[in-house]
Order: sequence, then C-alpha cells, then structure tokens
Amino acid sequence: MNSNIQGIKIGHWTDLDNKTGCTAIISDLPLVASIDVRGGAPGTKEIALLDPIASAPNINGIMLTGGSAFGLNASAGVVSYLEEQNIGIKFGGNTIPLVPSAVIFDLGVGSPKVRPSFEEGYAAAKEAKNEFMTGKIGVGTGCTVGKLLGNDFSMEGGLGFSSHTFSDGTIVSALVAVNALGSIVNPENGQIIAGPKRYGKIFDSLDLLVNGKPQKRGFQNTTIGTIMTNAKISKVDCKRLAVAANDGLAMSVRPSH
Repeated sequence: MNSNIQGIKIGHWTDLDNKTGCTAIISDLPLVASIDVRGGAPGTKEIALLDPIASAPNINGIMLTGGSAFGLNASAGVVSYLEEQNIGIKFGGNTIPLVPSAVIFDLGVGSPKVRPSFEEGYAAAKEAKNEFMTGKIGVGTGCTVGKLLGNDFSMEGGLGFSSHTFSDGTIVSALVAVNALGSIVNPENGQIIAGPKRYGKIFDSLDLLVNGKPQKRGFQNTTIGTIMTNAKISKVDCKRLAVAANDGLAMSVRPSH
C-alpha cells in the first residue's frame, strides 16, 4: 500500500508470537488534525491537542497501538524519534513533537504481559515509509471481530486501508484497526464478511443482540483509525471529517459503538 499523501509515512512494529503491535503515522510536514471519539472507554493520549479550540495548530504524528493503556508508552518512542529528526514545534529553544495516540484492547488475544512500549514505538517510527503493509501487522496484529459469543468464537480482524482520488486531485485515505465487538458488513450489499462464528456459520451480531443470547462478559470493542487527506482544511474541518468517518464505520461495523 501507499499512503498517497505527500509527507505521510507509516511504519509498524509487530509481535506475531504475542499477537500485538503498534503503527506510527508520521510526517516531516506539520499536520492539521482533529478527532471524534464515540467509544465508551477510550484509551488515548494527547488528544486534547486535537480539539479545534486548542491552541496547537499542528501535530507531527499519530500512534495507533495494541496493549490497552500500557501501550500508550509506545508514543514516547515516536516522540523521541521525531525529536532526533528535529521534527516538532519549536518552543524555548526546544523541538517538541506532538503525537496523539490511541489504543486497542488486545490483551486477551496473546500474552497480556507483552505490549508495545518505548522501544517498539521508536522502531515503528524509524521503519515508517510511504509504502507499507496492512492486515495482521502493527496495531492490527491482535485485532479480532465478532465477539458476542465470546472470544473463542471471534474471527481475526486487522489493519485495513482504503484511498480515493477525486477528479480535482483531492485524496482521502483511511487507515483503520478493526477490533470490533460486532460484525463486519459490506455496506453495498449487506453481506456479513466477518463476525461471531460457530459451527462454520457466521452470525449477524445485531440479530444476536436483539434475539439471541450474547455472552454478557468479556466485550472488548475498540476500532480506531485515522483519515488522511491532501486537502487544505482547518481543524474544524478535520473535526467534521472525523465525525463523518464515524458514520462510515457505522455502515461497515455493526454495531460500531
């Protein structure tokens, strides 16, 4: 895959044995960014910077990571790498990289004692380039979907990417770590692509919620991602774009929040 956006580089650190990882999205150009949070228990760091009323006009990277709250330590590695590259805001003679971060809950998939930290975040940032892989890699390594019947009947999720170029040259790309409680649906025809699977059958998560007997405990539902564009837009515009992106998630992930 290619980010298709000038200046955007993406890198991963992956631990296939312990089923966790992290993904760094960095740029040597200042990035205008905002956020829309819908989840009930988000794990994040530095996202107050993304509020349109916050004074910071730009950020320098984003960290998407496994490891739940422990994984937020990986963002410090990205900050350190960017500082070495002299990338960040200049303040008081210092270079201060701004790297908002978000986590998925993957502790129940592999080893709960192994999670991305400083060294892994640094490695992901150092590996970042225009060309990158998707699937069971980086933050997507420990992703699963369709957990309403319990983790034993879930299916593998992962890191997905899509990009569209409009006729005027505007590019909009999405990078999403799909670690959903619910089913993954093709929005064009309603076909269930992935979800709770038992006896070779993939179940409709919405039907299970309404008519079935979903497992009452053990729900870990954290789908996170980033929308990237070469359009020249403000932080308020970015906020509205993030809101619209969550509407897009609701078309493909059911339930999405």
